[in-house]
Amino acid sequence: MPRVSGAPTGEYLDRPTAVPAGGTAVTSPLVTAVVTTYNRPDHLRSAVESVREQTYDNVELVVVDDHSETPAREVLADVDLDSLATHQVVRHETNRGANAARNTGIDAAGGEYVAFLDDDDRWRPKKLARQVHAIEADEAAGVAYCGIKRVLPDEARIEIPDPVDGDMTKALLCANVVGSMSVALVETAVAEQVPLDERFPCWADLEWFVHLSRETAFTRIPEPLVVYDCESPGRLTEDFEKTQRGYELFVEEFEPLAAGYGDRFRRKFRAWAAFRAGKSAFHAGQYGRARELLSSAVRDYPYEPQFATYLLAALGGERTHTLGQRVQALRS
Repeated sequence: MPRVSGAPTGEYLDRPTAVPAGGTAVTSPLVTAVVTTYNRPDHLRSAVESVREQTYDNVELVVVDDHSETPAREVLADVDLDSLATHQVVRHETNRGANAARNTGIDAAGGEYVAFLDDDDRWRPKKLARQVHAIEADEAAGVAYCGIKRVLPDEARIEIPDPVDGDMTKALLCANVVGSMSVALVETAVAEQVPLDERFPCWADLEWFVHLSRETAFTRIPEPLVVYDCESPGRLTEDFEKTQRGYELFVEEFEPLAAGYGDRFRRKFRAWAAFRAGKSAFHAGQYGRARELLSSAVRDYPYEPQFATYLLAALGGERTHTLGQRVQALRS
């Protein structure tokens, strides 16, 4: 789609500008950093600090507090945010969920671009600068995404998304080839056209990326510009009931779209969705549900070896799960 351009207005007009040789002042496009938060005050401070430390010189901060017990405004009271173009905290009167908070952030955004940051993630300092450069260099792109550094209890692992050749929508229907919400920078005009579905308690990032991929192109930055803390409390992956609901909604919403690529692809789409949900059930100790979902994945698309591998592990329940963890520990 064509790029939708816009200039910061009002309170942003006094931002420093660069003057090239031709003598015309140029202002970097304003980026709105939306930090969504709920009951993680220590993590919130770290997330906001990572926004403040961006090397990009024109950043607006919008913190959306989804009715935390300790209001975000109090948590951030002594954090110096004067280096930012502007900043505000928007508080929900009731807890409405992550996607509602993100939609509130889009509504409040004044920038040409919007970038989300979950309160328990952090951005590396050059994240926004790299992404604005990448998206400005690609006239077709309305989304820029990057890799992550995943912090585990005993190690840190770099994960760079593989390049996608061809149809991004088709790729996303089978797997989240982009990553979490914290890795993406999106043209605000595009984000406003595609609000997040507030029914999704899980898989919300993937659902949104599928819709975005039908509106604009994606550009990939093969660098780990987001730090993801796997030990953070309250991760949605810890609650399988939310995963189950996300899985059901995802299949219901996108099976007609997948069917447009043919019946074989429709079955492949269903299989990958069942596999992701089954894998979550397995790691959550829901072995009976895992067997049902993984059996469905194998039945719909028997050509993917890992579907059968996980199904065999699930058949043994806790015993094979524990054995697999021991083997993995020995390998690492």
